[in-house]
Amino acid sequence: MDDKKVVALATTSEVESTALHPGELEYTEEEVTRARRKVDFRVLPLVVLMFCFLQFDRSNIGNALTDTLAKDVGINTSDINLGQTIFTLGIFALELPSNIVAQRWGPQKWIPLLEIAWGAVTMGQAAMRSRSGFLTTRFLLAAFEAGFIPGMAWYLTGLYRTKELAFRLAIFWSANSIAGMVSGVLALGLLSAGSGSHLDGWQVLFLTEGGGTILVAILGGLLLPASVFDSDRPGRSLVGRVVFSERDAAVLAAALTHEDPRMLTRATQRATPKDIRDTLLDWRIYVHVISAFLSSVMFTPFNTYGPSLVKSLGYKGYTANGMVAPGSALALIFSFLLAYFSDRTRERALFIAVAMLASGAGCLWLALPPVGTPKGVLYAGYLATVGTMGSAQGINAAWLSSRMPERKRPIALALYVMGIQLAGFAGSNIFKANDAPRYRHGLTICAGCVFAGAVVVLLGKLAYAWDDKEKPAHEKGLQ
Repeated sequence: MDDKKVVALATTSEVESTALHPGELEYTEEEVTRARRKVDFRVLPLVVLMFCFLQFDRSNIGNALTDTLAKDVGINTSDINLGQTIFTLGIFALELPSNIVAQRWGPQKWIPLLEIAWGAVTMGQAAMRSRSGFLTTRFLLAAFEAGFIPGMAWYLTGLYRTKELAFRLAIFWSANSIAGMVSGVLALGLLSAGSGSHLDGWQVLFLTEGGGTILVAILGGLLLPASVFDSDRPGRSLVGRVVFSERDAAVLAAALTHEDPRMLTRATQRATPKDIRDTLLDWRIYVHVISAFLSSVMFTPFNTYGPSLVKSLGYKGYTANGMVAPGSALALIFSFLLAYFSDRTRERALFIAVAMLASGAGCLWLALPPVGTPKGVLYAGYLATVGTMGSAQGINAAWLSSRMPERKRPIALALYVMGIQLAGFAGSNIFKANDAPRYRHGLTICAGCVFAGAVVVLLGKLAYAWDDKEKPAHEKGLQ
């Protein structure tokens, strides 16, 4: 046989269950590359677009607060923090149940329905007129947004091999940065549009972004393909669109199972109480959950008060919204570079630690300079922080995925994202009114947390190296 060919070994019944031809499947690496490119250009951009609208709807409260939202609805800083806490707890409570539904029904079906629902809630925020209405919409947004990130991350683990996954998950998580770049400029236009209509700017913002979310969700529901392990519709969307051929689906499934034979159970695997218990008792999950929690504490304060923080440096309200965008652009570039070299070197921990240390240093840059420091210097500190925070989330998720068998993987990814969301609970109470406008104390706490996260990652690397000594190659994952 040609030395460029690879044979995926599996029993006939196993092969049939993954939509492959019975027996052994021969394929070339060139075929894998062609099939993967179809996923890169036909699936991944749509997933990222859906994620962008999640971020629009999750963070537009920060943009709305630079308008007259607080006065019109009758809420103060404490109410806003309470709303963010309710939002975080709602997502934390429903993340795992939602991901289990996604595993059973298929993320390509379940997640677009969730997105339609939270888009409707986002539009409904335009009708808020009381504190209770604000808190209610915060919870409803959390209920429907829960499950999107781990569900889509798990969906992508069924399309890319471990050595390809970190960069693709970085592209997936780049929606944070893309939305950050666009949301400030978009909010600037939408908030301004309210001045010439009978609606306030913040109402125009919620109506427009919520409506866009619904349209994108419908598009996703119609066009996202079923899993390559689906025996009925591999590579086909709900409306029958052929995203990639049966041969492409067979090649991708075979390549995935050749790398990790445990992937053969993906088509029939359903999470059970035992799987949940075993995952919770697995020490490896806590390396990723704890590090993700510590490095994500800063997300909520920066997403909520980022525009206000820039405004406090001396920039005007609408300008402050626009000046948030460059930080997100830097984060996009930084996260891609980290993930690219992580895949190339097959190293995870060191790149994650570098990202965490950089964002912690940015927090201190913004917090420590004395009163009277030029606003440009402080704004550079803001860019250094926002341009690096969360930039290794995709790498950490890929690292975790490579360490978990398929029966634990969707549960582990849900727990990982729950760790990130739980950080919002702590983060929503870090920036206090009496610490405004620079929030020096809060920024110092953020720096301490993310430095601690880097330590956890490096200790995890050592623990994995020790644990790998007696394991077969396909169970070792990456360091």
